[in-house]
Amino acid sequence: MKTFGKRNYDLNYWKRTGAYAVIQNDQQQFLCVEDLDGNLFLVGGGIEIDESPELALLRESIEETGHEIQIVEQIGKAERHWVSAKYPRDSQHNIGILYTCKLLEKIAEPVEKEKMRWVDFNYLEKHLFHEHHLYLLKQYLNIS
Repeated sequence: MKTFGKRNYDLNYWKRTGAYAVIQNDQQQFLCVEDLDGNLFLVGGGIEIDESPELALLRESIEETGHEIQIVEQIGKAERHWVSAKYPRDSQHNIGILYTCKLLEKIAEPVEKEKMRWVDFNYLEKHLFHEHHLYLLKQYLNIS
């Protein structure tokens, strides 16, 4: 598994494994969640105890977009260590599992209120928050 960053052993250790969707529309744009700072995140999130990555991704998609998704295939796994400005006493460790997915029908209103938007790859490349997600996406698209 490809690793980005290094763990800071002087800080509290915080590990989170998540499942994330690579969803494209007919214009080859990617569906993302945008936070208030303009950072982009792929649809998805943390895997709960006793939950498979696939079930977590299906749940997170409904929570974030209101849409069901169809998981097509797993792209891969990568991890990132970093210290967030929001939690400066914690050494963050995110393990991301990415899947290609198809967006299906809307079945509910999103629970989460972050802005959803479609972006082209060039914009995504500049604003995607997690570098390990970008790495996996580039591997999938055969971009070096």
